[in-house]
Amino acid sequence: MSTEVWGLVLTAAVGHALWNFAARKAAGDAAVLWLSVAVGTLVAVLLCAYTWWQGAPPTLSWRGGLCLVATGIIHGLYFALLAEAYEHGEISLVYPVARGSGVGLTALAAWLALGEDISLLGASGIALVLVGIFCLGATAGKHQTRGLRLALGVGLTIVCYSLVDKIGVGYVQPPYYITGMWLICTLVYSPWVVRRYGAGLLTTARVRWQTIALIGVASLGTYLLILYAYTRGPVGYIVAVRESSVVLGALLGWYFLQERLTLLKATGILAIVGGLALIKAS
Repeated sequence: MSTEVWGLVLTAAVGHALWNFAARKAAGDAAVLWLSVAVGTLVAVLLCAYTWWQGAPPTLSWRGGLCLVATGIIHGLYFALLAEAYEHGEISLVYPVARGSGVGLTALAAWLALGEDISLLGASGIALVLVGIFCLGATAGKHQTRGLRLALGVGLTIVCYSLVDKIGVGYVQPPYYITGMWLICTLVYSPWVVRRYGAGLLTTARVRWQTIALIGVASLGTYLLILYAYTRGPVGYIVAVRESSVVLGALLGWYFLQERLTLLKATGILAIVGGLALIKAS
């Protein structure tokens, strides 16, 4: 993996941890997440307008269109499951399990479906990252079983959209791709949120506008970085390095939310750091 791709993915990882921390502080409020995605869509539209003005109009084939529809639906499910998971589980449980459960499966699926090569050193790094993440997840108590199941569901959506998006950005430029993705995601997610919250959405927007703006801009920006990384590197490595965000997520939960930092959690963090070093060296 090149230094450029490495830097893109690590920057995205930090931003991803921060907006997930904000989502957890909001107790997984689905209204907050839906409004955040809507804000991200508006920002993406402005980005597209600027890109077009710079002389790079969109190109869309039927294959790119299929990828957009698929990823929009999957992301709608992702945000719905994530909201429920943070409502029932701590960030130091939900975040590592959700992100970690997608690492090995994404790498395996990329190898089988996309023909991407993974060296022995790279595979060892991915395995070590996976072990570290599940060490963090193994610290969950019995009272968070529902959060654990939901986190695994989030992980499954991550595998699906990672593979779809790796293909999709080969047909549609990243700014236009993420705009279509976010727009479809907002529309797919809308009926459930509007039915559940109704007029309360306006109150949520007024009271929590800062959190909504942070999540909306950060979630859009960090995933845009990942889409650019997909055009320059293998998806298996990119997804694995992106999971370094769980280290920061666990530390934020420990420091600001008083979640316990046990020996098992510390072991998981060290395993992730070691795995990242192996991936960078491969």
